[in-house]
Amino acid sequence: MSNNGAAVHPPGSPAQNGANRAQADDDTLFTEEDAERLGTLIEAVVTTPYKYGNHVELVALLKRAGPGVFDDELRDARLRIAGLFLMDENFWEEWINDEAKKREEKAEANGGVYDDEDTIKMLELHARSVNDLLSVPLWKGYVEFVMNEHEREKKEGRPAELSMFEKSTLENVLVEAVNATGYSIPDSHQIWDLYRDLKLRDVQANPSADNIALLKRYYLARFKVPHATIDQTFADYSSLITQHENHSYEEELVAANKIVYETKKLLAVFQPFEDHLATTPNDVNVWAQYIDAAVNLHKKQFDPEIPKALYERAIKGSPAIPAIWDNYVLYLLDHQIFQILTIDGVLERGVKACPNSGTLWAHMIRTRERFKSTAELIEQVKDRAVATGLLSTNAEEYSIMAAAWISYLRRKYANDLDENRLVFSEQVEAVMADFEQTFPSKNRNDQPYILPRMYISILTQLGEIAKARQQWQDLANKHAREADFWLRWYNWERTVSLPSGDVLTSSGVLETAVGIKSLDAPERICEALLEFERDYGSAFSMEKAEVKVKKLMRVVQRRRALVAAKAPDGKTNLIAPAAGDSGAEEESKISKRKGHGDQPEIANPKKARTESDLGAPTRDREHATVIVEGLPADVTEQKVSNFFKDCGEIKSLKVVTNDTLASATIEFETAEDVLTAQTRDQKMLDGHTITVRVGAETTLWITNFPSAADVEYIRKIFTPFGEIVDIRFPSLTVNNKRRFCYLQYKRSEDAHAAQQTLHDSPAPPMSSPSNEEPTSKPRKLIVKISDPSQKQHRQGAVYEGRELFVRNIPMSMKEADIRKMFSKYGPLERVHLPSKDELFHTHQGFGFVSYGNAEDAKKALELDMTKIGDRILSVTVAEARTTGGARGGRAGFGGRGRGRGQGSDDSANRADHRARRI
Repeated sequence: MSNNGAAVHPPGSPAQNGANRAQADDDTLFTEEDAERLGTLIEAVVTTPYKYGNHVELVALLKRAGPGVFDDELRDARLRIAGLFLMDENFWEEWINDEAKKREEKAEANGGVYDDEDTIKMLELHARSVNDLLSVPLWKGYVEFVMNEHEREKKEGRPAELSMFEKSTLENVLVEAVNATGYSIPDSHQIWDLYRDLKLRDVQANPSADNIALLKRYYLARFKVPHATIDQTFADYSSLITQHENHSYEEELVAANKIVYETKKLLAVFQPFEDHLATTPNDVNVWAQYIDAAVNLHKKQFDPEIPKALYERAIKGSPAIPAIWDNYVLYLLDHQIFQILTIDGVLERGVKACPNSGTLWAHMIRTRERFKSTAELIEQVKDRAVATGLLSTNAEEYSIMAAAWISYLRRKYANDLDENRLVFSEQVEAVMADFEQTFPSKNRNDQPYILPRMYISILTQLGEIAKARQQWQDLANKHAREADFWLRWYNWERTVSLPSGDVLTSSGVLETAVGIKSLDAPERICEALLEFERDYGSAFSMEKAEVKVKKLMRVVQRRRALVAAKAPDGKTNLIAPAAGDSGAEEESKISKRKGHGDQPEIANPKKARTESDLGAPTRDREHATVIVEGLPADVTEQKVSNFFKDCGEIKSLKVVTNDTLASATIEFETAEDVLTAQTRDQKMLDGHTITVRVGAETTLWITNFPSAADVEYIRKIFTPFGEIVDIRFPSLTVNNKRRFCYLQYKRSEDAHAAQQTLHDSPAPPMSSPSNEEPTSKPRKLIVKISDPSQKQHRQGAVYEGRELFVRNIPMSMKEADIRKMFSKYGPLERVHLPSKDELFHTHQGFGFVSYGNAEDAKKALELDMTKIGDRILSVTVAEARTTGGARGGRAGFGGRGRGRGQGSDDSANRADHRARRI
C-alpha cells in the first residue's frame, strides 16, 4: 500500500501493529492515515492535556481499530479523559458496555468461567461511573451488576470466604444508591423499587415482627421524600399492612396518609417545574426558579437535600455553566449539615467540568484553607489551575483565582510578616509577573481590575508607596472614564498622603478626574472634590475647584440635552455615550434585547426570591430623600419632577404649600442620586432661589400607641413640634396587629425635639373612649429617629461568642462524652447533638456546646484538630443566624438559603432529612 508521504511507523509500534491487524479484517477500517493521526494524538494529549477535542478524537480513533487491537490503549485514553474532565452518561455507558462485552467473550472462551480480575475491574468501573453525575441509569446498572454477580455466586456455590458479592455487599450498594438518587423526583423509584423488593424477600423468608417493623419504617421514611410514584408507594405499603398487620390497618394507614399528604403538597409546588423540564430538561432559567422555590419553602417543609438534588440534576444537563457550580458550592457551605468531603467532592467535579472558571478554583483554594488542609495541597490547587492553560485566555477569571491565592498567602504570613517579608513579596511578584506577561495591560479586559488593586494593597502594606502609586497611574490609561476608579485612587491617596500632611496629592487626583469630560458619573467626582476642598483647602483652591466643577457640569448638561433631544422615545439618558464608546453601545444592545426571547416564568404558588432580590438593599427613605425649600407657592409636582429628573430615578414626590412658598420632599432610588440632587442647591426655579438639603434624621419611628389610632391621632400629638411632611402607616394586610408608623418632619431639628420630648411619655387617650382597648396599665409612646442601618443588638450564647460549633464527631461518641471533653474548660450551659434519624437514634456528626462565658469558649478552641479514632475534630465559634432564622443562608442560581437553626421544629427537620436516607 502506498505511503503517500505519511510518516512510516517503526515495526512493532502500537500504531503500526494496529494498522496491520485492522487491515487484516477490513482494509478500510483503520488506514495508514489513521495510524499517522493516532501517533500525533497520543503525543498531543500528553503535551496539551486540556484540549478536550483531542481526547475525544483519540478515543474514537482507538475504537475504530476494532476489538482486541488497542484495548489497553483505549482503556488508558478513557482513564485519562475521565481524570481531567467531567464525563456524561453516554461516555460511561459506552465504556461499561465495551468492558462487559469483552468480559463475557472471555468467559465464554473459558467455558463460562469469569476471571475475578475482570470482575473487579467491572465493579470499580461501575463505582467510578456514578461519581461524576447524578444518574439513575448508571446507579441502576451498578446495582443490577452487583445483584447479578450475587446470584451467580449463589448458583456456583462459592464459599463465603471467597465471595466478592455477599448479601451485605449488595445491601450496602443498594443503600448507597437509594441515598444518592432518592430525591430525583421523576425516576428515583427505579432504585427504590429494587431495594424494596430485596427487603420484601427478607420479610417473606422471615416474617418476624422486627423485619416487618423495619420495612414499615423504611416506607414511612420514603413517604417524606417527594417522588413521582408516591401513590404507588402508598399502595404497596397498604398491601404490606393488609398482609402482615391487618388488625391495625386503619390506624397505620391514617398515620401514613398524614405524611403522604404533606409530601404531596410539596409535589404540587414542584410539579409545574417538573412538567416544563420533562420537555426541556436543560432550561437553566427554569432550574434556577425551581431551586429558588425549593430553598424558600417554609421551614417546616424545607429539606436541604431537595435543593442539593436539584443542583445535581441541573448540572447533569448543563455541566459547563460555572454559575451553577458556584451557587451549588455556596449553598453547601451555608448549610452546615454537609460534610467537608461533600463540598470538596463537588469542587473537584466542578473544576473538571469548568476548568476555565477562576471562581471555582478560588473556591477550592479557600475551602482547602478553611478546612485546614496542608499548605502543599492548597498550593497544588493553584498549580493545577495554572497548568490547565485555560485561565490564560480570560484576565478576569485568572484574576479571581490569583487573588484567592494571594489572599491566602497574606493570611499565611500575617502573624510573622517581618520575618517572611521577602518570601511573601517574591511569591506575590511571581504571580503579578505571570499576569502581566499573559495579559499585557494594553490588551487586557479585566473591568474590575481585581488583581492590580490587590497588588496595590499589598505594596502599601509593605511600605512601597511609590510603586503602588505607579500602579494607579498605569491603570488610569484604561479606566479614565470611570468615576469609581478615580474615587478608589483618591481614597487610597487620602490614607497614605494625608497623615503626612500632604494635601495636594489627594486633591490632584480629583482635579485630574474633573478635567475628563467623558466621565460616566461626573457628579460623584465633583461632590468629592468640593467636600475635600471644604475640609482641607484654602480659599483660592476652593474657588478654583468650583470653577472646574461648573465647567465640567456645563459640558455634561449640554451633552445630556443633545441626547435627550435625539432620543426617539423622549426619555433622557443620564450620560451621553462618548464617540466610540463600546460599553455604551453594548448597553444599548442589551436594553434592545430585553423583552425578546425571555423564558416565561413558571407559575409558582410561592414566588421565589431571586439572588438579585436578596442582594439589593432594602428601601432606605431616610438616606435617599432631599428636602427642597423656597419653591413658588403655585409650583406643581410635575414641574419639580422635571427639574430633578436628571438627578436620578424619583420614587416619590410630595409638595407642601403654605401661604407664600412651597417645599417638596423627594425620595430617590439611591443615596448617590441625592448627591447629584444637591448640585441643584441655590439654583433658580420660576424666579425663586431654592435650597436643597439631605432629608436624613427627619423621620420618626413611632409605636406603642392605641391600636385604633389613625393619622389624625398622630398628627395632633406631633404637630406642635414643627411642620409635618408625611405620616405613613404600614399595610395591615399581612399582620393586622402591627402598631407603628413613620412620621416625617420638614426639618431634622423638629424631629429631634419631638423625639426627646415624647419618647417614653404616656400615650394620650383616644378622643372616643369606645375606641380604647382594655389594658392593665397606661401605654408609653416609643419614639425614635428612623435609621434602617441600625440593628438591635441580639443576646444569647451564639451572639455573645459563648457557643461552639463542633464537627466531625465520631458516631461512637455520646452527649456525655462531649460534656466530659469540653467541661474541663469551664461550666457548660448546654450541649446539643442534633439527632440523625428516628430509626437508630444517632447524632449527625456535629453539635453545639454553650459555655457560661466567652472566655471559657475561647479556651475550648484548643480542642480544634484533636484526633479521636479515625476522625479529626473541628471546633469553631458558632455563627449567628441570618434574619431568616438560620445560621447562614444561600440558595440556588439566585435566591436565599436557609440553614437550620436550633429549636424543636428545626431539630425535627434535620432528623427527618436524615431519616429519609437509609
